[in-house]
Amino acid sequence: MRKRIYIPLIAVIASMLIACEDYPIDEDGLLITTQTNCFVGNFILYGTDHIDCLIQDSTVIDNENLTINVLAKFGTNLQKVKPAASLSIDSKIEPAMGIWTDFTSPKNYTVISGNRQVEKEYTITVRLQGE
Repeated sequence: MRKRIYIPLIAVIASMLIACEDYPIDEDGLLITTQTNCFVGNFILYGTDHIDCLIQDSTVIDNENLTINVLAKFGTNLQKVKPAASLSIDSKIEPAMGIWTDFTSPKNYTVISGNRQVEKEYTITVRLQGE
């Protein structure tokens, strides 16, 4: 009985490894695909507890003018927040998100398409509620 389970499992693993070899890998270890889309779909700021979203109202993402305007909750320490974003399929963003960032002034992030040929630089501006 056990031999019958291992043979299909080995076949599945082998096919997965072969499928991954269809695309090259970039310097970050990510697959380079044929995707040309390159945009930000959502943006969130997390605080020091790594849980609470610090955005007061909906974020305005302008994919035409490449700007993201965020209104953070009153009292947020903009010198130490963690940004996160959802991107178009197979895209990546530089610098990386998810690290402590000072948003007391606007920051620029570059979204790079899955085929690594399209780049769009977004300016993210965060202001505090009440200012």
